[in-house]
Amino acid sequence: MELQQLKDRNVKSVNLNGIEYFDVKDIKDNHPDLKVDIKKIILIRKNVYITAENIQEITDFDKVFKGLFKA
Repeated sequence: MELQQLKDRNVKSVNLNGIEYFDVKDIKDNHPDLKVDIKKIILIRKNVYITAENIQEITDFDKVFKGLFKA
């Protein structure tokens, strides 16, 4: 996903060494339409972050699959 799209959605982020990282907890709690590649998450100061390239919008397939487990 594009960096600016995430900033427009007000996803919490930090900038470390010139790299923008996004807060995975904020994505999970406040942005249910987004998903992260859990293989790419990193731990910084006891918080879990991910770069914009590893965040995507959930697809229709994801929604159906998630709905199967709620039933």
